[in-house]
Amino acid sequence: MSKFWKFINQSDEEAELLLYGPISEQTWWGDEVTPKQFAEDLKPLGEKGKITVRINSGGGDVFAANAIYSLLKDNSADIIVKIDGLAASAATIVAMAGDEIQIPSNGMMMIHDPAVVLIGYYNTEDFAELTEVLEKVKETIIIAYEKKTGKDRDEISRLMKEETWMTGQEAVDLGFADTLLDEEVESILNGKMLIVNDISHDISKYSKIPKNITTAKPSNFIRNQVIKPVSFKDNTKIKKEGEKRMNEIKTVEDLEKAYPDLVNELISEAKKKGAEEERSRIKDIEDIQNNIDPGLVYKAKYEEPMDAKELAFEALKLDNVKGQKYLNDIKKDQDDSGVRDIKPSSTDVPAEEKPKTVADKFKKVAAILDAKRRGVNING
Repeated sequence: MSKFWKFINQSDEEAELLLYGPISEQTWWGDEVTPKQFAEDLKPLGEKGKITVRINSGGGDVFAANAIYSLLKDNSADIIVKIDGLAASAATIVAMAGDEIQIPSNGMMMIHDPAVVLIGYYNTEDFAELTEVLEKVKETIIIAYEKKTGKDRDEISRLMKEETWMTGQEAVDLGFADTLLDEEVESILNGKMLIVNDISHDISKYSKIPKNITTAKPSNFIRNQVIKPVSFKDNTKIKKEGEKRMNEIKTVEDLEKAYPDLVNELISEAKKKGAEEERSRIKDIEDIQNNIDPGLVYKAKYEEPMDAKELAFEALKLDNVKGQKYLNDIKKDQDDSGVRDIKPSSTDVPAEEKPKTVADKFKKVAAILDAKRRGVNING
């Protein structure tokens, strides 16, 4: 399962935990693997004086959130939670682990009663058991909120039941956050997608829509990235800021920090394309390998990778070398044997003596004619 968290070891004393997007895409109910993995990722950080937990999440699995909350509360470091836009639903449980919770003035928090998605057929007994489970889950959430806010549990229960959306100031006033940050959050609503600081959150499962959120027009979106209508003056300013940001990018690490989602997407696509090309390369080689030296095939596959065309060319060159070597070896054997020094000799069969005089020629012709007359075949 892909991780929804990321630890960054900043120094001997400080570390960061990033929780951006949904908290777990599958339930942790009874799953001992994923909480264990989170704990194993946390352990190598060692004894830190401070861990900053940065959250921009619309929620997710309550059991995952409770596990993370417990692990952070048990850690000896000072836990500083910074809401980088939105902490809703289960994400607020994680936030309650903070010794200090910071939020921008127009940042958002949302608390509500736990809910479950059902698929299938159920009877009244099933629903009664499910209701009991949800009440117990709500109780664990209330305990976390109560410890942080100091509020009466009945009031907390009411706020959850009403699905309460809070601005940064309201979160501080209600005790769900401690410090109001002097910075702004960019947020816009596109249908049931709430985009906060370039992170998209599906809020279709919630009954309320947060207040004071700009509603986007379809033309204002390209791949869920917010493009606000601006004046020419503002557009010039944004362009300069963009150029400045690009000029600050000197290394791959700088690019990854500035555009993490883009870099991850490019890496993912590159890996996918690379795997497809490698499978195709190996298959093409295997289609022609039966007529090629096995050693050269192995070299082409693994040691010095080449495609099928390059392999065929190398095999052809190798065959030419072998053919030339064969001819050279024959010539050398002939030279070494001395056969080239033997001169052709005359035949041991004596040549037929040619007639020396005209009379002799007539005698030969007469003999041939006489033999033919008698039926004797004479070659001559």
